[in-house]
Amino acid sequence: MRYITIIFILFLSISTNAQQDDYSLDGEWKFATDPVKVGEQSGWYNADFNSSSFDNVTVPHCFSVDPRYMFYTGKAWYFKKFTSVASSQKRTYLKFDAVFYKCKVWLNGTMVGEHEGGYTPFEFDITAAQKDSNVLTIEVDNTWDTTTIPGAKASDNYEKPNAAQWFPWINYGGITRPVHLITRPEVYVQNIKVVTEPDLAKGNAVISIKAFIKNTSSSAQKVPIKLLIKHDDKTPDIVFKPVDISIGAGETAITDITGTLAAKDVKLWNQDAPNLYTAQVSTNSDTLDKRFGIRKIEVKGTQLLLNGEPIKMGGCNRPLDYPGYGSMDPKEVLDKDLTLIKSGGMELSRINHYPVTEYQLDWADEHGLLIIEEAGNWQMTPKQMSDTMMRRKFQSQMKEMIERDWNHPCLIAYSVGNEFRSQTEAGRAWVRDMKQFVRSLDSSRLITFASMYVARPTISSPEEEASQYCDFVSANIYGDHFNALERIHKLYPDKPVYISEFGWRTDGVKSEAERVALLKKAMQDFRKCDYLIGASVWTFNDYFSRFPGTNANGYRPWGLVEPDRQPRGIYPAWQEEFAPATVELIKTGSGNAIKVTARHDFPAYTLRNYQLQCNGKTYNIKTLKPGEEEMIDVSIPSQQANVQLIKPGGFVILQKILQ
Repeated sequence: MRYITIIFILFLSISTNAQQDDYSLDGEWKFATDPVKVGEQSGWYNADFNSSSFDNVTVPHCFSVDPRYMFYTGKAWYFKKFTSVASSQKRTYLKFDAVFYKCKVWLNGTMVGEHEGGYTPFEFDITAAQKDSNVLTIEVDNTWDTTTIPGAKASDNYEKPNAAQWFPWINYGGITRPVHLITRPEVYVQNIKVVTEPDLAKGNAVISIKAFIKNTSSSAQKVPIKLLIKHDDKTPDIVFKPVDISIGAGETAITDITGTLAAKDVKLWNQDAPNLYTAQVSTNSDTLDKRFGIRKIEVKGTQLLLNGEPIKMGGCNRPLDYPGYGSMDPKEVLDKDLTLIKSGGMELSRINHYPVTEYQLDWADEHGLLIIEEAGNWQMTPKQMSDTMMRRKFQSQMKEMIERDWNHPCLIAYSVGNEFRSQTEAGRAWVRDMKQFVRSLDSSRLITFASMYVARPTISSPEEEASQYCDFVSANIYGDHFNALERIHKLYPDKPVYISEFGWRTDGVKSEAERVALLKKAMQDFRKCDYLIGASVWTFNDYFSRFPGTNANGYRPWGLVEPDRQPRGIYPAWQEEFAPATVELIKTGSGNAIKVTARHDFPAYTLRNYQLQCNGKTYNIKTLKPGEEEMIDVSIPSQQANVQLIKPGGFVILQKILQ
């Protein structure tokens, strides 16, 4: 790769039409399971293989929840016929947003590639293999073992005798996310990386754009690069002069363009004002757009700062699991879930143990959720973490995730794993090395991992445990919250602490009322700890699992909502406890008032553009910093106030009847 650095004050004014064309291959495919593994040796991948007698399925497809193949584990095959979209001076690529878990891909009988990893995108150049009429064949294998990530434990002496049987969740197999046929010119914009650095005192912002330009032709090319930045469909009053770069045959050139956006054009991104921009990089033959936000995330002492202001927020873990869909996560499910999450005050989340769909991150960008993203080290053993092959597999999945997601302003941190033995030399080396690897790809985000050892009394010094390498400590804590947090703070007095998991199963208590009482007790503990920056419930929703202790119906019932997303009795209590403000009815000399107080303990952040609705009438709330309050005079003819607290974006985050 060639690196070219260009520094400008960003005078931008150029636009051009995109030359990449994206055709969907979603829809009807042929499908068959292959339990005795005869497909490959029998030539099912050959172009003349007759798959007409196989079943019809609709891709995206999860065969694990298809009633015909329910919870099947093993090899399975997909077949699709399509007409070529090839054109002169363009190459054709086959892109999968995700296939779980391993796959091999043939086009017209020619293998064009294979991939391992169930949640990240990958693509193959199929220009040489395509014809006017094409047969696409995919062999998928959703088998988990001790060499897959995630997978089974590679140890016969972990902590419990049946540890080798442990699988973290259901291995939902199939082509679980969309499939694309993409045509691109021989020289095209491969990717864009945008990093912003706002000057919070002056109001301006440095915008650093890294453009990856790929030359697939057989000769060196001189390529003009143009840049455009847009906000609300408007172009800031700045102009950028095009620059030419030279790229060798078959090479990728990386061009760095850095400039300063004037204060009048800077609109910061945060949880209540999710302002978005678009960076557009163009050549003579191609254009690529990527959205981004301008925001500053940093750790200062035990505080997490967003745009210079301390934030403390609730959050959640959301397993990819929905009846009839498995892990496919379609838009209609995501819209429902994310609205419940935002309305429930769950705004800073270690959202999952593996890369989520890009639509989920788009939604978080647009509506103001902060995300910690994790790649797939779920309870790997020291033996696995020390294995070179396993490290390379994890790095491959992490790289695919980071290069897809690095422009999302919602993404504030990367987690390099969950509940592995972080007190061992292998665990410490893993975090140290993976932090270095992640930073080599994206140094603009914070680094953490979810520890289940850091709060244990057996850890007596910070050097014993891998959290020493993190920007903030993340811990999974189930019970005795205050003492556990205090032990962590004693170990790492200068680091913020984030609770990456806490919660209670519905079948572990006598009633939802008991869960509510446990929640309130936990929140009392959290509010004593000024170093606590967030707490993510395990879990937002119930999920299927093969983990020991799963109920006979296949579910682990940790959720605030049931599998069909019906809120349980704890959800309204969760809203109230995770709301960043309290409301109280006050009798005054002239009548009644509602006192709105921004919490100063947990959760806590500055409230801007919030509204109070009382008995159907809406009142604007002034800006409130943590600990500040406002008295709003209201009329209550019935001596009962039906109150709602409404966030920007229209999210109702608190509903109470006051009297």
